[in-house]
Amino acid sequence: MKALGGGIGYGVLVEPRLIETTNVQIPVRDLPPALDGYRIALLSDIHYSFRGGRDFLRSIVRKTNALDADMVALPGDFIARKTRHLSRCFSILSDLRAPDGCWVTRGNHDYRVPLPDMHAACREAGFHFLENDHRTVRPARRRLQSRLNGASAGGESLVVAGVGDLWEGECAPGRALHGAPASKPTVLLSHNPHCAELLLDGQRVDAILSGHTHGGQVRPLGRQLAVFSDGSAKYVSGLVETPQTRVYISRGVGTSAFHFRWNCRPEIALIQLVPGK
Repeated sequence: MKALGGGIGYGVLVEPRLIETTNVQIPVRDLPPALDGYRIALLSDIHYSFRGGRDFLRSIVRKTNALDADMVALPGDFIARKTRHLSRCFSILSDLRAPDGCWVTRGNHDYRVPLPDMHAACREAGFHFLENDHRTVRPARRRLQSRLNGASAGGESLVVAGVGDLWEGECAPGRALHGAPASKPTVLLSHNPHCAELLLDGQRVDAILSGHTHGGQVRPLGRQLAVFSDGSAKYVSGLVETPQTRVYISRGVGTSAFHFRWNCRPEIALIQLVPGK
């Protein structure tokens, strides 16, 4: 009984706070040399609540800033249940720093917050909100490096797109990518990784960055459980290759449904774009 109690205590009190930094390389075809090594910090499923608290989230912000990423991707589920927690969460997240900004999409829990309030919270925090839309980003740090090296900065832009949630909103990658230049490296933010199944032939998406599953939160005997992944074991955690793209599914930094992790530590993922097929 003591061992069982200790295991439960570890899963409730200890492991949910053991943040792990995961380094991931994603090959991108026709990646401009100046974008080789471009880094995106992926921070998903915060689920801000009294269980996590301000100090825990502040530590996550510090760890993320220490990665010195070019961009921060925040693919949703900022709250667990209470809508008032969004402003508290964003007031802390506003300390995130990246030369090319912080990019936000909504998760299924975030649809409790009225859309105008989400827009307002993003503006106040200085974040870029995407829902079935895209932007072309010219990396600030990379442009500066090119100028210092006397090279042209003309080919250094990339496309950042975001979709609505597959469960609660409208997940429309076709609309999000409409008009996006096919010659540019393209990163798509989607809370739910199953968005990959909605891509159409000919749509360029080099990487989908997502969360939602929490990695299952528990891994008995090292096995992944499809607890939050629509019953499919395909999109649970880590890097998944599909015929059209690569999907990275973050284990997230928070918990939901039940506050327990076992052999499935929360993570901040550092995504690095590298040349490849």
